Amino acid sequence: MKHPIIFVILAFLSSAVISQDKFAEGKMIVEGTAFEISFPRTENMVVSSSLPQYKNGYPLPKSPTPPLPIRDGDMIIDTLTDRTIIYKVLKDKIEKLKMNGEQLTIRYVFGQDGNVLDISSYSLPKNTLITPKELAQIDKCLRKKVKATFKEREYIEFPAIRYGRQIRF
Repeated sequence: MKHPIIFVILAFLSSAVISQDKFAEGKMIVEGTAFEISFPRTENMVVSSSLPQYKNGYPLPKSPTPPLPIRDGDMIIDTLTDRTIIYKVLKDKIEKLKMNGEQLTIRYVFGQDGNVLDISSYSLPKNTLITPKELAQIDKCLRKKVKATFKEREYIEFPAIRYGRQIRF
């Protein structure tokens, strides 16, 4: 009688471990980070990671006329920090990621203070070597440590400032 119980426990534990190694379409919570994974008809998957308070979108400018767009060079992102975080978490896989030609796209949303308000999503190849657990670790660190600075005044009109970044391995 003990053997079937042990078998059931082992099957449950192995399925929990496997679910942390691969992305599956739908909602997934990994180390407290909520992801929603979709597989559009491209070579990449989209891993949505928006915080619940932004599920209906980000705050918009309140002025009656559209504000001037933020121009290239008006916004400086600490790209060395995000690259360092990503390479540190994935240190054992960097060479394989390079051989596969993988890339990771991050869609940041910054507040006027330069802190990360949210990371709306990530794009990764459907057959990526990056696991959900690794992406959750990256997500937590990026939200805490990446900063933006703004040179001009156009950003003042925007309560949420979007920025996309692609990292090729």
